[in-house]
Amino acid sequence: METITQRRITAVALALFAVASFAFVLLAPELPDNRAEWPAATAQAPLRSALSVHLFIWSQPAFAVGAVGLAAWLRPHSPKLATIGGAFGFLAAFMHIVPGSWSLTQVSMGAHPEHYAVYGQLIEAQEASPHMLPYFMLGLGMVVSVILLGIAHFRSRLPMRWAGPVLWAWVVVEFLGTGLFAWAPALSGALLVLGVGGLIAGLVREPARQPAFVSAQPAAEMN
Repeated sequence: METITQRRITAVALALFAVASFAFVLLAPELPDNRAEWPAATAQAPLRSALSVHLFIWSQPAFAVGAVGLAAWLRPHSPKLATIGGAFGFLAAFMHIVPGSWSLTQVSMGAHPEHYAVYGQLIEAQEASPHMLPYFMLGLGMVVSVILLGIAHFRSRLPMRWAGPVLWAWVVVEFLGTGLFAWAPALSGALLVLGVGGLIAGLVREPARQPAFVSAQPAAEMN
């Protein structure tokens, strides 16, 4: 059974995930379509680019802890949805670390302008590599995790029930809108912070669950 301490750990992990995610999006440089120009774009703000990548990488373990904690909190209300959502979140978080680590390599490329043309070809080859495909595909499990945990929270009627729909909206804006609209990243960050904030408030507000103990009285006292 989950405890107050577990809820607090979950709340802290979710807060770290939301803040780190919002920050890495704000700090990330705008990358052109041409992969050969990516190292140059990174080199224009090397510290900012590096910080963005580090924040992304560290946001993932925080999401893993938060997803597992949410699954434990929601499991008494929606056992299947919570368990599957927590498992997908835990797996996706660690799969995301692989492309995140590759982004650190791209930051290092920015310091060597004489090799930009070769680096651009290398980035394209890396993205097309079948070795990266499992990590990209399993990384999409974060979408599944957020949707399932959001449904579990909404169905549970726990405090801040609106948090689930807000996170569903975040999924749509983040994974469909950011490549189409310039305002989408800012809206995505706001929705993520709002939705995660609702979950944190719900974790804090719900009273502690007390386990039911059955007192076994001696037979002599019952007579």
